[in-house]
Amino acid sequence: MTTSAAQPSSATATGEGGERYFEDFAVGQRFTSATREVTQRDPEAFTEISGDAHPLHTDPSYAATTRFARPVLQGPFGIAVVAGLFHDLAVVDSTVIAMLDTHWRYLQPIHVGDTLHFEMTITRCRRSSSGDRGVVNRHVALIDQHGQRVQEGTTAVLVQARETRDPSEDPVGCAFGTAAWGEALARRLEADREFGSATASWDGTFGLRCGEDEVHLRVYRGRVLEATRRAPLGATFTVEADELTWTELLTGPRNDFTHRAMRGQFRTRGSGYDYLRFTKALTVLVDNARSLATEETR
Repeated sequence: MTTSAAQPSSATATGEGGERYFEDFAVGQRFTSATREVTQRDPEAFTEISGDAHPLHTDPSYAATTRFARPVLQGPFGIAVVAGLFHDLAVVDSTVIAMLDTHWRYLQPIHVGDTLHFEMTITRCRRSSSGDRGVVNRHVALIDQHGQRVQEGTTAVLVQARETRDPSEDPVGCAFGTAAWGEALARRLEADREFGSATASWDGTFGLRCGEDEVHLRVYRGRVLEATRRAPLGATFTVEADELTWTELLTGPRNDFTHRAMRGQFRTRGSGYDYLRFTKALTVLVDNARSLATEETR
């Protein structure tokens, strides 16, 4: 099942929608797990398995003298909880090939008695060169019973494809920051009179960076001349953010780029003057990128 970018799906802990192959994942999909209560057995078992017997985790008297006031579960315990809850979703039981990486942040302590669940957003789907599998990038937030994020991070998983095909045949509307996405976006901007008007007096190159992917668009007096991975003289300015921010912006309910930029979710490198001149054009650009994402994930 592939969902509209404007209305990403949400799967429950029961594995709603059944097991998924690579083609069944779409950028903007959201999954919510079941809950898991942290019991006294958890720190005991995790200490035994990990060997991390620091008194902050094992000695209530010592923990009482710290700013936490009571024992704290080891940080990696949260990752283990996410792995278990993801398994319970049963969305890739036989189609998963391997977990590829995990980048994690520890935001708040986890204590015995907490009730945890995760909320996961798909931020990238990239078919491998062999064509028979693909990498699915996920942003995961581990949330406690008070609704606060205790841990969060990104993790990529390699998933079997339902059919073998050339990666170039896959849609590029949600491949934010890639050269193919930049070329598709450039064609739309070239045909957009509002964008042409907003850049009629501009001569330069702007960069769009999503995570590790970056594309440069060369603009001259309202015309988009080319889209390339790197312009020979570099970008006049570059707008960058992580995969989750781009995903929320381009698959969310509205174009809130300005609001997100003011909150610091988007960063700018290069000429701040040209970036400010380009504000209107960027808003139009985002409108086109949102249409591209929605159109290719219907």
